[in-house]
Amino acid sequence: MKNSGYVIVEGNIGVGKSTFSALLAKALQNKGVRAEYLPEPDETTNPFLADYYADPAGNAYKMQMHLLHQRFKSTRYAQAAALAGKGWYILDRSYYGDICFANVQVADGYFRPAEIQSYLDAHRNMREFIEPPTCAIFLNAEPETCLRRIGVRKRECEAGVPITYLQALGGEIDELASVLVGRCPVWQYDWDIDRNETEQWFKAQEIAGELLALDRDDWDF
Repeated sequence: MKNSGYVIVEGNIGVGKSTFSALLAKALQNKGVRAEYLPEPDETTNPFLADYYADPAGNAYKMQMHLLHQRFKSTRYAQAAALAGKGWYILDRSYYGDICFANVQVADGYFRPAEIQSYLDAHRNMREFIEPPTCAIFLNAEPETCLRRIGVRKRECEAGVPITYLQALGGEIDELASVLVGRCPVWQYDWDIDRNETEQWFKAQEIAGELLALDRDDWDF
C-alpha cells in the first residue's frame, strides 16, 4: 500500500472541490493512513478576495500574487511532507491551478503588461522548487452547474460571478489537465450530477482506494 503522496484537486469555482477534498482526506484516514486536507484560501484567509470581486481591474494583480504565494507555500509543504513519508496531503487547488486564474485575468484585460511579466517571472521561479503531484484529480462540471451551486452556497464575495468568467476559467482548467498528462497520473471525474452526502462519501472512498493502489513507479518517493 502506498502510504504517502500529495494530490491536487482542481476544478471550476462552485464545482465542489472543497467538499470532495475534505472527504478524500477523511476516506484515506479511514483506510489507516495519515492524511491532511489543505483548504483553498477563501474570504476569511484571503484579504484581497472581496476587493477583487468589487473591483476586478483594480485588484486583480495583488490578489493573484497573494494567491500564487499561498498556493506555492501549500504545495511545497505537501510535497516535502509526502517525500518525507509523513502521509497523504490533499490540496484544494494548488500552485498548478493558480495560472488558470491569471490567464483569465490577462484575457479580461485586468493585468497591465508589467504585471503580466511580474506574475510569469514569479511563477517560473517557483516552478524550480515544485515536483509534479502524486496524482491530479479534476472535477468537471458545466459552467451553468457551477453557477447554480454558487447560488446555493451563497458566499457573499461570489455573488457577482458571471457565467462568462466560469466559461473562460473552465477552458483554462481543461488546458491545465492536458498539460499535466504525462507528468503525473491525471484522473478526471464527471461532477455535473448532484451527489448526496452518502454518494460523495462512497466516491471518496473509492478514489482513496485507487490512490493507495498506485504503482510506486508512478511517483518516485
